[in-house]
Amino acid sequence: MIQPIASRSLPDTEVLYQRKKVTVTPSWLEVKNHSYAVRYIQQLTLQNFSPPRITACIIFIISLALTLWQYYRLENDQGLAALNWALMAVCIVLALVSSFIAFAMASRYKLLIRFTRGPEKLIIERSTKADVLELQEALALAMDWYRNDPESTPEAMADNPEEAV
Repeated sequence: MIQPIASRSLPDTEVLYQRKKVTVTPSWLEVKNHSYAVRYIQQLTLQNFSPPRITACIIFIISLALTLWQYYRLENDQGLAALNWALMAVCIVLALVSSFIAFAMASRYKLLIRFTRGPEKLIIERSTKADVLELQEALALAMDWYRNDPESTPEAMADNPEEAV
């Protein structure tokens, strides 16, 4: 008799990863309210999205220099006052945006999971590299466990068709 998955709780030794509504067991990947069979995972791709910090620092320094130059032009009444104020405002906005990108914006890490059946892909995003690496390692371990399990081979599944569903 096959026991439903939802009615039994997994022992702690069977859970490979569990954080932020994502649980990895040797057989299942559960994300929020969706469950995915590990046997259908074909590819794991780690993507790193870091803001361009060096470029933003350079733009920040240039915008500070331009702001100081515009302040000098305003103090010495050089050129049109309205144009100088507008250019100073643009330099200040540019300095604020580039400082946010250079010093405050966080990196994002995504794990792209492709499945063998259908064009479906799943993207799991994490804020720390250690967390996404731990998730990737847990999924890789579950995939290895499944592929090394003698009961999960196609020959074993053909011998027992009621469990091959």
